[in-house]
Parts: sequence; structure tokens; C-alpha cells
Amino acid sequence: MKDIGQGQSFVNFTLRNRIYIDKTEQISKLLKTDRVFISRPRRFGKSLMLDTIGTLFEHGVDPYFKGTWIYDNWTEEHYPVLRLNFLDYNSSDYNGFLERLGNSIRYFASNLNLAGYIHDHDPSNCLISLFNELDKAEKMIVILIDEYDAQLTANINNEELYKKYQEKIRDLYGVIKGKPCIRFLCVTGVTRLKDVSIFSVGSDIQDMSYGHSVSTITGFTREEIRKYYIDYLNLAVSTDKGIPQEQVTEEQREKLLDRLSEEYNGYCFDKLYKNKVYSTWSVNRFFQEIIENGTVIFGDYWYDNGGLPSILAKYLETHTLRPEDYSADTNVNIDHFM
Repeated sequence: MKDIGQGQSFVNFTLRNRIYIDKTEQISKLLKTDRVFISRPRRFGKSLMLDTIGTLFEHGVDPYFKGTWIYDNWTEEHYPVLRLNFLDYNSSDYNGFLERLGNSIRYFASNLNLAGYIHDHDPSNCLISLFNELDKAEKMIVILIDEYDAQLTANINNEELYKKYQEKIRDLYGVIKGKPCIRFLCVTGVTRLKDVSIFSVGSDIQDMSYGHSVSTITGFTREEIRKYYIDYLNLAVSTDKGIPQEQVTEEQREKLLDRLSEEYNGYCFDKLYKNKVYSTWSVNRFFQEIIENGTVIFGDYWYDNGGLPSILAKYLETHTLRPEDYSADTNVNIDHFM
């Protein structure tokens, strides 16, 4: 029985013999667009998706992708990958944010031996220098930006700091826009925050958050759980019913999947409303609970860990709703959810 997959490193899934739900066919569809944005809740596999993409571009399919869909379908060259996770950068010290982000770009440039790269305290200028040197060297890179909105959501009630981060993030995408040295760009975040206007300057970035072809690129489908977690389904039924695992029937597994669906399914990131996915964190924690404690508990695992609507909570700290408004009819345009 393979260990349950966890963490953000695709390579570790292979090296540590962990369960990896093969999402490489969906990833190949995402890569058909050169510059993309995808929004997903936390703990839904965004970082693992980005790391999988980064591993493909850096190393190709050998040796880590044997047995996956993409192993026989990958034809790309190798490219250096600039990985920027905004959770790693300061959300309360703006100058500290600029310094750390700039240092990430400088470190990347130094690894490429770009002798003409000029470092600057402003990350936008660092990117300009990086792109200029890449053009001179006729090199292309891949850029992966995770949790682009981390500083914005952290400062939703601090208007001054929010605007400073907002303007700088907009500047960064303005620099990135149209650069021919970028082979592929993927940006992820928790929110789309249309009012940020960052994508007005980065207008060549296509929002794939609700793209039908990539709607299951994160999260688990019922079919994926049935295929990859069959040993754990047998263990769960065995534990719940008090019977040997070899006596577990297909009907019993399907009933357990029905219950998992009631608890953890229903997330839809498909503009055609056809594909739903289970919460990855909840499913993994459900099975891990059985391994660790020998009991079947349908707990609120995702909510307890990262599902608390912190953005809404921060908003409500400074915005009071009147009780008489609770029952009032409200019309909400579907575009507000996108």
C-alpha cells in the first residue's frame, strides 16, 4: 500500500512512493496556452500542480514521470524555471517584501550566469534586467507564480498597505507582459480580485480558473479516488464494518464513496457545470485518520485546517451587516463569483 500523498513537491511523490493522482493530461491542456491564471482555494493542490509543471520543464519526463499520461506525450525542451511563491514574502513589511522578491530574481539570474544582470531594490527593475539579459543570450524561461494575492488578502483591512502591494504587483505584470523570452507563465491565487486591475496590464494572461478542459486539474474526482485509493477504501470499509479487507465488496466501496461525496464533493470549477471534485485535503485526512487512529471519522478536515473564510472574516471586522438585511433579497451577478 502506497503512502498517502502530501506536500508540494512532485519529486517527493515519486521518491517516497506516495500516491500521485495523475493530473498530467490536464496539465498538458493547460500548457497549450502560454500565459495562464488559475484560482483555487488553499489546500486544493495549486502548489503541487505548479511544481509538477516546473519539474516537467526543468527535467523532462525521465525519471519522475514514468507511468503517467504525459510520459509518452511530452515533446518540450528543458527550460530554467523561475519559481516565486508570494507566501514566502513579507505581508506586513513592504520594504522587506521588495527585498526578498528582488533577491529571488537575483539568485535565479546568478544561477543562469547572466553576467550583465543588474540588481536593483525594485523587483520590477530586476525583472527588466533579467529579461534584457535573456534576450541577449537568446534564452527562454518558465515563470511560475504561486499565491499572487497573499499580500493583498493579508491587508484587506489596511488600505494604505493594500494599495502599495497592489500597485507593485500591477507593475510586475506590466513588466512581464509580452516578453518573448517567457516560454510559459502560470499564476495562481486564492481570489481573482478583479478590482486589483493587475490583469489589465498583464492582459495577455488568460484566466483558466473555470476552464472546462482543466476543471479537474486540482481536487479529486470520484473515479480518481476509486482508482488510486482502492486499498484505502478497502481499509475504511473493513474498519467501519469490522470485517477482513479481502471480504469488502464493490457495493460497500461504492456506498463509502457515496458518503465521501456527501461530505467532501461538490466543488465545481467548470464553467459548463459538468465536472465536480472532492476536497483533496479532506479525502487525504479522512484516510490518514484511519491509519493513525484506527477509526472512521467524517470530520471537517479542510475547514479546520484552511477552509475558514479568513478573507470574509477580515472584511467583516470593519463592515457591519444590519440584522434586518439578513433576509433581504439580493441579486448577485454570476460574474461576481468568477
